[in-house]
Amino acid sequence: MKKKVAVLGGGAGALTTAYYLSRTPELREEYEVTVYQVGWRLGGKGASGRGPHGRIEEHGLHIFWGFYENAFSLMRECYRVMDRPKSMPLATFEQAFAPRDLIAMEDFVNGRWQRWVVSFPSNSRQPGEGDDSSTSWQIIEQVLGVARQVYSKLKGGLSLAVAQGHTLTAQELGSTADGEELLEQAYAQVLLATQPQLASATADGITETVLKLLRTFLNWIKSRIEYLIESNFLLYQLYVGLDFLIANLVGILADGVLSKGFNSIEGQDYREWLEKHGASAMSLRSVLARTIYDAAMSMVDGDPDRQLIGAGSALRALLRIGLTYQGHVAYEFTGSMGDTIFVPLYEACRKQGVRFEFFHRVEEVIAERGGPGGKPRVTRVRVGRQVDLKDPKASYEPFIYVKNLPCWPDKPLYDQIVQGDKLIIEGIDLESFYTPWPSVEERVLEVGKDFDQVVFGIPVASVPFLCPTLMELNPAWRRMVDQVATIQTQAFQIWTTKDLSALGWTVGSPMLTGYVEPLDTWADMTSLLPREGWAQPNAPRTSAYFCGPMPGPSRPPPPTDHGYPARQKELARQAALSFLRNDISVLWPRSTQPNNPAVFDWSLLVPSNGAAGEGRFGTQYWRANVDPSERYTLALPGTEKARIRPDQTGFENLTVCGDWVDNGFYIGAAEGAVISGMLAFRAVTKQPLRISGEAFWYR
Repeated sequence: MKKKVAVLGGGAGALTTAYYLSRTPELREEYEVTVYQVGWRLGGKGASGRGPHGRIEEHGLHIFWGFYENAFSLMRECYRVMDRPKSMPLATFEQAFAPRDLIAMEDFVNGRWQRWVVSFPSNSRQPGEGDDSSTSWQIIEQVLGVARQVYSKLKGGLSLAVAQGHTLTAQELGSTADGEELLEQAYAQVLLATQPQLASATADGITETVLKLLRTFLNWIKSRIEYLIESNFLLYQLYVGLDFLIANLVGILADGVLSKGFNSIEGQDYREWLEKHGASAMSLRSVLARTIYDAAMSMVDGDPDRQLIGAGSALRALLRIGLTYQGHVAYEFTGSMGDTIFVPLYEACRKQGVRFEFFHRVEEVIAERGGPGGKPRVTRVRVGRQVDLKDPKASYEPFIYVKNLPCWPDKPLYDQIVQGDKLIIEGIDLESFYTPWPSVEERVLEVGKDFDQVVFGIPVASVPFLCPTLMELNPAWRRMVDQVATIQTQAFQIWTTKDLSALGWTVGSPMLTGYVEPLDTWADMTSLLPREGWAQPNAPRTSAYFCGPMPGPSRPPPPTDHGYPARQKELARQAALSFLRNDISVLWPRSTQPNNPAVFDWSLLVPSNGAAGEGRFGTQYWRANVDPSERYTLALPGTEKARIRPDQTGFENLTVCGDWVDNGFYIGAAEGAVISGMLAFRAVTKQPLRISGEAFWYR
């Protein structure tokens, strides 16, 4: 008899588990997998929908970084299994992802915003194929190699400053030779250490020598160069970049991070760790040190003045992003995240026999103590069926088609639902934790009848509401809830009548971060317009996504606070309007009103609703991600110890998955969620499954 697996939730971790549990004929003979999903679509925090004009509406900005080896490998398989006709859009993996090589950062220097623009070179590696085989000394060599290049540019910039008659003297310039010698000596030692079969005693000696040289170099550039360059932004960038790289190297070597593992420094905040290892005050307040906080929205309670992130998580992510990407530093989706990731996951799982129960809201996971000496186990799962289908014998068909591409709609397909008209009239959001809509039936799933194993893939902020008996029976669950923090987030999207250059941005198509809080991140997503359903000649020429943390309570309010989402969404609208009134001109200097150069020209927004001024913003898209299942997981210092491993839940028939579990990555990201799903597969089946990067990066 097949073992029945109930997968609770439909995010990246849960669907990864479902996919791998049904991956082969042998697994399909052994396991019967059912996914229980609230509402009408999959994707969790990565869900998207198609709104008016077939436009893409996301929870925020989503990309795959180039080092997402496991996520890319999974998607390669899904596209092969899905096997779309070649005439369809996004028929192949290669058609679904497009490279993004341009990263921009805004830095507030000398009283004004200054821009870093970095174009990452491509390489010959293919995303999702192969495994990263980095070694400790190879990583050191790569970082030090970049530092040498930056130093060479800094020296050249200083020479130019002398030639142009700036305050730097030729004598001061000549002293840079001392720094060059220190770096070259360190690099020579590192090259020795990369040789195979190096004796441990020799490696220890090299480590001490390199550390001494690099610490001397840091002190040298602070005393001999730092004071020379702050008024020149190019030299400032080169100095800060060099100081930042060397301080990271000193910390890596001094703390033995690459041999002991990144978790060995996870108890410290990243900036504090950098400062301890010699980073200058200038570097610590620069956007280079701030970017990982903004990119990971790592702000306690969403407060920009309370930035914290575990040093191990930050360092791991930065090294992976900068050094180990496959092909390109990042990839955008050529449709929405829902179109590109969760439609293929759904279709591949369906082909492999996975059942999906949409409109099934998990109400409670109930566990009981085992017999003498036995672990407790999950015995029941209460699930509310939210609606009746008009054809109860048929499964819900979730897709609409936009330009022949299957997509998740922004609302349920009411024509399949008995209560469809009532849902429309009352404006019910079936996905919301705070909905007043009652279930039409409570189903109680029972162990031995409806499931043998449970995969809990619903984010950690939901645990206090859904899993009280788990917290009661196992203190580790309560500790996890108390320590693994989450925050609300917010986002808005706009569509304009002018292209990007006409708006005043002239440096390519960027992803930008480090800008004003709380909406500190922007990406140009104009490339998606051909996938939307706009009618000519009034189609927009630019699409832009903005997102960031949202200040709010440490814990979500109870489900009885039905008005909470609307109140928070209004705050998100006000934040978007404030950004467009006060801050857009730095990014798009030609997008503002002729007589009011700080304020956005509202007439640029598409489509028109006939309103004047700010009223035109009503046609755009904004959201506040406030449900427990939507809140973003933080990698706060030391909290990794409170995370639960998928194979160590304390309950004999329960595993967990998601970016909130102990997956070895910790920063909220699709790669961490996919890794967690692979770990959950191992926990259920006790079978091996190779996880790329596990031995070096995620141990």
